[in-house]
Parts: sequence; C-alpha cells; structure tokens
Amino acid sequence: MYNYAAVAKRRKKETSPSSSFDSLPDAVAISCLARVSRLDQAALSAVSKRFRSLVVSPEFYKTRSLMGHAEKCVYVCLGLPPHIIPRWFVLHPTLDPATGKTVKRAQPIPFFPSQPREGSAVVSLDGSIYVFGGLVNGERTSGVLLLDCRYHTWHQVTPMRVARASATAQVVNGKIYVLGGCKDRKPADWGEVFDPKTQTWAALTVSEPMPDEEDPDTRPRMSLIHGSVVIEDKIYVIDLWNRTFFYSLSQCKWGRGSPATRESWSKNKRDWCVVDNALYSVGNDGCIYWCEPHELDRCAGVGMNWTELLSHPMKRLQDKLTRSRVAHFGGKMARVLEKKKTTRNFTKCLEDILPGAKLASSGHNVVVFWKELLPEKSGRIWCAEYSFIRSNKCFMYGVLECSNAILTLDPILDRSKVLYSISVDV
Repeated sequence: MYNYAAVAKRRKKETSPSSSFDSLPDAVAISCLARVSRLDQAALSAVSKRFRSLVVSPEFYKTRSLMGHAEKCVYVCLGLPPHIIPRWFVLHPTLDPATGKTVKRAQPIPFFPSQPREGSAVVSLDGSIYVFGGLVNGERTSGVLLLDCRYHTWHQVTPMRVARASATAQVVNGKIYVLGGCKDRKPADWGEVFDPKTQTWAALTVSEPMPDEEDPDTRPRMSLIHGSVVIEDKIYVIDLWNRTFFYSLSQCKWGRGSPATRESWSKNKRDWCVVDNALYSVGNDGCIYWCEPHELDRCAGVGMNWTELLSHPMKRLQDKLTRSRVAHFGGKMARVLEKKKTTRNFTKCLEDILPGAKLASSGHNVVVFWKELLPEKSGRIWCAEYSFIRSNKCFMYGVLECSNAILTLDPILDRSKVLYSISVDV
C-alpha cells in the first residue's frame, strides 16, 4: 500500500527552510541571517540547532557589523532601593495591544553581584559596555567590568592604574580614555587610556603642564567630573561647576575651555552629548538645550551660548522633567554641596539645583528619562526619544519619535534613580 502520509512528510522536510539552509556553507548562511532583526533572533534560534549555533557565534555579530546591520540598543542601569546592587535593563520595542503602536519596555538582564553602587563611568565599544571604577564603601575603586551585550554576560577586565569615582570615559580610535574621578592635585593621575586589543592600561602622555594647574581657583575639579564629549581631536570634560577642560590627543596636553558663569551654574546643564555635530544637554529647569561645538572654547568669562530646543511637545514635557527626581547625582556631590553651604552661605538643596531627568544619545537621536509620580505613591519611569531638524544656524527643532512608560515601580522603590544610560551597536 502506498504511504501517502510518509511521502508528504518526507517532501515537507526536504523543502523546509531549515533543510535548505543545511546545504549552505556557514559563511553564506550567516550572511543571510545577519539581515534579520535582532528582535527575531530568538525565533531563529528555535528553528534548528544549526540556526541557534549560528546566531550566537562571534562571526554572526561581526558580519552584522560589517554589513551595516548592527542595531542601536539602549541600555539603562537603575538604582532600586532597597537593593544595593544596580540593576540593568535593555529597552525592547513592543507592540502595545491597546493602541496598536510600537512602544519601548525595559526588559531586565543579568546584573553583576559586586558592581559599585554609584560613581562609575560607562562607555560602549564593540557590542559591549565597560563599567569603570565607582564607590565601594565610600572609597574609590580601580575595578573594571564588561557587559557583553550580545549574550548579556559579565566579565572582569584588567583594572585601572588609578582608583576612580565620578570619572568619565570616551572612545577614540578604538581606545578608551578614562578621565577624572581622582585627586585634583595629581595631574599625572588625571587620565589613562585602555587598549582593548592588548588589555593594557597606560598613563596619558602630557607634553607640558596646564598653565596655573596648581591654582586652586582655576584648577579642574578632577575629583568630580559629570560629563565629557569628543570634538575632533579633543576630549572635553565638564567639572562640577560646569567649567570645561580638554585633553588634546594631537598635542598631548591639557587646556581650558569655557569658564563657569552664574547662568550656567543656576540652570546647571548636565548629561552633555554630541549628536550630528551639535551639543545637547538637559537643565534643571526641565528644558533641553543645544549649542554649537565651538562654544566649548568660549573664554574671557563669557560662558557658553546655549539655546533652548524648540518643540511643541517639549513644552508639555518640561514640567514633568522639572518635577522628576530620577537622575542620580552621587553621594559625593551631595557632600560637596553641604560643604559649600557652610563656607559660601549657600541654602539650596541638591535636588533643587540639579535636573531630575537623564539625557543620553542614541545614534542620531537623544533619549530622555524621567519619573512620573502616581496617586497611589508608586511611580513609572518614562522614556522619550527625539530626533532633530536644523532650520538654520540659529534654530533647532526637536521631533518627538516616541514616548511611553518603560517600567512601573513599587512604592518601596520610590527612591529609584537612573544611574547610567548608553546606546550599544549589537
């Protein structure tokens, strides 16, 4: 008797996608699979064992990068009391069944059990997030952690030469420069550079000292750096008083940029980032500002010329950002402010002078985080993403791409803070 069922089953197996791929060399199969969105990789892994082995292979991610198919993924690290160890999340696009629109949701990923609670510097390179230094039991640490964003696994990396907290980090030409977070009076310790290929650290080469670097009134506050940006061959750092200093890679020396002014301190712009050759920051007044990069070098007491970002939805967002207290400022900054209260008759609290929102770049856009307080005393952390349109040299318009709550918090976690946010190509 002719077995029609067996023949149909055999034909189906012979013509199934997985069987067709089985005949392809690995390089060709990876080239095809690399075009698939990262969100669909889990489904691919369920097709067959070979698919699963291909999509987790190093060659797969290397091919995605070379073909230009690596995707921007936003990671956010939260402090969630009473938990001592920070928690990491990745923002995943999800279809909202109520509205039918694509929204972002924070999906938890593994955390490292001994990550410092605060004061670390983070940077992304080659599909990974590096976490440098931080405060452990109130003391600076030189430890370095690596989060492999392809597999969400943690590794310890060669420690820094100098223990640091409240430092900053930037990637230039495949190397990582870590600046600040150390004692102000030791210029030799102000920065160091890490080579991921050799896993080694080296001190910054300094051809000549900064003029008047021993003067306490003009010396950079390297013990508290709250941001940095890279413009051409210079790494600019922003200290507690919103003064800018730079390290020139071509000249191997430190220099001064823009000084602090009363206006820059009163609005206290933070989370500086560069997107498409424009500089952005968020102020404690709830506004997002922008300026041209050359403003970093303004001198003679003039200060930087920041302009408020124009956007109709931004006006509605401004009040939310002003009331939010989701940004994390670190215990050391609070202690510095308390000292100033006694020496300079300063009366304002830390949360009154610093913004409650958190700003970070993501490709050609920026993302901003804030906390919405709910009537039942719980809260939700929100995220909005903006793109930009420059009308001329004087005006920049923000276009709201998406905005939604990414995480709902329990009342006992009301003191939650956004510690770090960073975009990774995976």
